[in-house]
Amino acid sequence: MENRETHPSTISFACGYSTEALCLLTGLSAVHLCRWYRYGLIGQAGEGGLWSEQQLAQIHHLLQLTASGATLPQLLTARLDFMPLLTSGWPAHRGNLLWQLEFGSERALCRDIRQLSTTYRVGDLVNHLLVPLNRWLQHDTRRGASRRLSRFDACVRRHAEVTQRTTQRQGLTPLFLEAVSVRDETEIWLESLRLSGEGFCVETSSDPEIEHAVLPKKYAHHLLWCGAGITQARFRRFCASLAAGEPVMLCGPQRNIVS
Repeated sequence: MENRETHPSTISFACGYSTEALCLLTGLSAVHLCRWYRYGLIGQAGEGGLWSEQQLAQIHHLLQLTASGATLPQLLTARLDFMPLLTSGWPAHRGNLLWQLEFGSERALCRDIRQLSTTYRVGDLVNHLLVPLNRWLQHDTRRGASRRLSRFDACVRRHAEVTQRTTQRQGLTPLFLEAVSVRDETEIWLESLRLSGEGFCVETSSDPEIEHAVLPKKYAHHLLWCGAGITQARFRRFCASLAAGEPVMLCGPQRNIVS
């Protein structure tokens, strides 16, 4: 699900794209653009703060490269040396986070997550690093596994809450993400982060035991997260909401009806 509503500022004119339009088209934020500029990977916006078609194409190319998990210094080295990109990709980031979970401070762990989220498109970060790492931690049986999982969950929640406050200040489209069922306590917070990267201000209700029958009209979208199925009774209420014209939708890996 993407927040890509047609808006005058997203239309391509000969003069270029505004920063807001560029971010909508690429899934990046102004913070990403600033960070990439500081590394010399992109130029500044042109006259009037507008970005050209050539710059948009350049950013799309960089997105293809960063989707591999390549770091910004690795991208810069490859460009300056006219050499193929050499990177350990996401496995290297996973190894670093595992080290932080075992030995690092809370501050260092949260700093690493924050830096990753301003380097990579949020969808890539969540899908290629955080979700696989969460699955691995959920099944880890080695000594200290529960402590590492607890630290990871707390860090993800904290980052999702900070992101929610940031997107609220930015006035992004409000979305309510409600847990119907979950496989683990972390997955819905990872989905919250992913949705925020698509241009939404996500408020999350992570307890499946709490059902929000009536939502404030400020929410443009209402997503029901089904991590482990949906009961027949809950599905009937979902269908009734749809029939009433409410902006509700099922999401998650297991949307089948369970007893």
